[in-house]
Amino acid sequence: MSKRRIFLLFTVIASVPALIWFFLYRTVDAQKVIDGLHLQFDDVSFISLDYQTDERNFLGMKSKVINGVVHVGEGEDVSKYQFTADAYTGEIMEITNQ
Repeated sequence: MSKRRIFLLFTVIASVPALIWFFLYRTVDAQKVIDGLHLQFDDVSFISLDYQTDERNFLGMKSKVINGVVHVGEGEDVSKYQFTADAYTGEIMEITNQ
């Protein structure tokens, strides 16, 4: 076996754990969550995100999610909605009135 093949084999073997670690410990993409909430509600006044990820079952699939609260409106007309979003894609999965 040539040195080039040994180096290539070593590189491939070393990159697999690095890729697994990268996909398991990605950061939360909060800006996508915030943009999605602004698209769904017109008068957003406050958004609260819990950056601690939870693991939930949605439609039979385990997903890492973040939870939060969005305030819509101002003054006495404020409506609060609790939401759940995918931690990595930022997709809003569930919104309920609080």
